Amino acid sequence: MDGVFIGANENKIDTKGRLSIPAQYRRDLEADDAEWEAGKPARMVIVYGDARRNYLEVFKIGDLKRVHQQIARMPRGSRKRFELQKLYAHQAVMAVVDETGRIVLNQKLRDKVNITDKALVVGNGETFMIWDPVTYENDGLPGLLDEEDFDPNLDPSAYLDGADDDLGLSGDRKSVV
Repeated sequence: MDGVFIGANENKIDTKGRLSIPAQYRRDLEADDAEWEAGKPARMVIVYGDARRNYLEVFKIGDLKRVHQQIARMPRGSRKRFELQKLYAHQAVMAVVDETGRIVLNQKLRDKVNITDKALVVGNGETFMIWDPVTYENDGLPGLLDEEDFDPNLDPSAYLDGADDDLGLSGDRKSVV
């Protein structure tokens, strides 16, 4: 699906920290990178964050630029702006896909999220995430907002109800999985 990262792939990491990126993810990274041309590596940004994050989040270049445009509209000196700048600028690194379709995760990044010989590359819509497979299965996403109307036993697709008009869709979204 063009421009949207979906699916999950468990891939090996070699001793140099190289991780294979799914082919469709690479095409989407190339399409979003205004400087990309055939024969050049696709660029991306890996946001690693602080201790609250137990995964790496990978952004397309254009998407991260849009995040920074949103941050720039916030009041200077605001705590929220500083924390967002810290996350999306200070705690982020550029990466490129090599000619074999791999990126290098340096030792700092691998240690941060406890990745050793395997990583789980998980589509997350506009971004994709890189997880230690065991952490992904056991811990999930820490620090999410508590929502009174969220039922963990309900099929998540139920929360799409009412979004049809915004998405240009028709029909019962609850039945789409």
